[in-house]
Amino acid sequence: MNVLGLSAHFHDASAALIVDGRLVAAIAEERFSRIRHDAAFPRHAAAFCLKQAGITAEELDAVVFYEEPHQKFTRVMATTLGGFPRTLGPFVRAMKGWLSHKLFVRGGISRELDVHPDVVQMVPHHLSHAAYAFEASGCDEAAILVVDAVGEWASTSLGRAKRGQGIEIIETHDYPNSLGLFYAAMTAFFGFEPNADECTTMALAAFGKPNRVEDLQAVLRLESDGTYSLDPTHFDFLAGSGRIFTPRFLRAFGEPARPGLFAGLDAMAVTSLTPEQQRYADMAASVQALTEAAVVGLARRLAARVTLPDLCISGGVALNCVANGRLAAEAIFARVHCPPDPGDGGGSVGAAILGAQPTFGRPIGGLETPYVGAPTGLDAVEATMAHIDNDAWHRVGPGAPATRNPSRVRFERHGSEASLMSDCVRRLSDGQIVGWVQGRGELGPRALGARSLLLDPSRVDRARAMSSGVKRRAALRPYALSVADAHRGRVFASPPHEPLERWMQTAAPIRTDALTGLRAGAHIDGTTRPQVLRRTDNPRFHSLLTAFGDATGRPAALLNTSLNERGEPIAGTALDALAMFARTDMDALVVDELVIWKEW
Repeated sequence: MNVLGLSAHFHDASAALIVDGRLVAAIAEERFSRIRHDAAFPRHAAAFCLKQAGITAEELDAVVFYEEPHQKFTRVMATTLGGFPRTLGPFVRAMKGWLSHKLFVRGGISRELDVHPDVVQMVPHHLSHAAYAFEASGCDEAAILVVDAVGEWASTSLGRAKRGQGIEIIETHDYPNSLGLFYAAMTAFFGFEPNADECTTMALAAFGKPNRVEDLQAVLRLESDGTYSLDPTHFDFLAGSGRIFTPRFLRAFGEPARPGLFAGLDAMAVTSLTPEQQRYADMAASVQALTEAAVVGLARRLAARVTLPDLCISGGVALNCVANGRLAAEAIFARVHCPPDPGDGGGSVGAAILGAQPTFGRPIGGLETPYVGAPTGLDAVEATMAHIDNDAWHRVGPGAPATRNPSRVRFERHGSEASLMSDCVRRLSDGQIVGWVQGRGELGPRALGARSLLLDPSRVDRARAMSSGVKRRAALRPYALSVADAHRGRVFASPPHEPLERWMQTAAPIRTDALTGLRAGAHIDGTTRPQVLRRTDNPRFHSLLTAFGDATGRPAALLNTSLNERGEPIAGTALDALAMFARTDMDALVVDELVIWKEW
């Protein structure tokens, strides 16, 4: 049975394909279009999935869309007409999109893929999130918590899943009561891009103190029974970006942050904040604390109704690794599971699962790994390198030019893994910024050793150079660490949260005696977002971590961040990485066995 899952039309459009009970491919459209968070119909992603399986659209038994458009349309209609005539403008804007394509998804999919409309199915948005989280956990039974901005109507869903029986949603919190919308709105308040830069809000929170939680309870009210409500008089979610804050909100909390306010904040250094910076940082800390408390309250409410040891959490809010860590530390459930892509990008996987096994009759294979994206394309890179003029190297690709140009670019294909590891360890030990492209790309927003930028985590100076000359991102955002599993105890003193640590879905404090050697991979509060890597998960990357630890006498850990510049998606193939290598100050790029490097 061949089942294609699709997500589209909000953000992070993607496609996933299950063939005979096994996930063979899943990838976001942005990896092909090179448009960050691309919401367009995932035609390139779908074509890749079919090609990867060696089938055509005619051979699909089902195409499953990750939400029910007609139900979502009723919410859009109700909310945009509810405030008439004030909401006339938002109503007209919304109808343009809905009446042109969003409402007619079945017909659109049929035309795009050239399949019969009867093949196309729709499933509820939160069931897509829940199905992916549950199936990827490997559990036979688990509690389910989905927390995001909004699906059709639901913003939060509590339930349970059991193999052979499917998913039971036992409670929902509906729009406009939404933790995801609250966090997105506050992200805009801090001058960042909502639905994209929530991670920067989380980073800013570490610079502040949560001294405005009580004040914010007027906006997001938490009840003792674990429920919550969002006061709609503080936000106008139908207004355009930057105008969502009502006069009531502005009277209570002031104007949104001005552009560039946080330019001086550095995640790798103790920084004295100005009074203005401190005020917003304290607000961010309060937003984060309130969000964590809300998630914990929901989990306690769920645990009172579903007495199971495992919790599967999904939805966009599940990308808040600090909240996940708090949830795991509370030990409400024995284990907390979060899939590699709990947001809308993973919705296509959940949709495909529901089309293939709606009651989870037998486990779906291939979900034990996130490495289900596009292969490297090594041959194309070698062919490109053979025809590049070194004098024009610095002009390859779009975007800002590199801050310095190499005198020469060289490349070598290693004949053995030992030779490759020795070369890479030497470069990393010398403080080089190394792009690492191997095998198939990761699903989701985390770099997990397939499309990564790597650096010696003791080199704070080089990490700052990477922020300015490669990533081109704000210095207040921290980097993460990948750690070989045998060395976890040398890096972290806290108890392991194994399911969450596997794919960078939690935050953990670094041991004080190890912090100096890992400072570039730590935030201002001494925490990091860890990937504790098993050899079986990614053998070559695990070998690199181990070899680096053996060579330096330090823990087998590397600074690991996504292989992209600010505003760009993660590299899909090695050609994407090669273009980034050409236009930035990266020192070396590793593509499978091939090493390309600049001589400065």
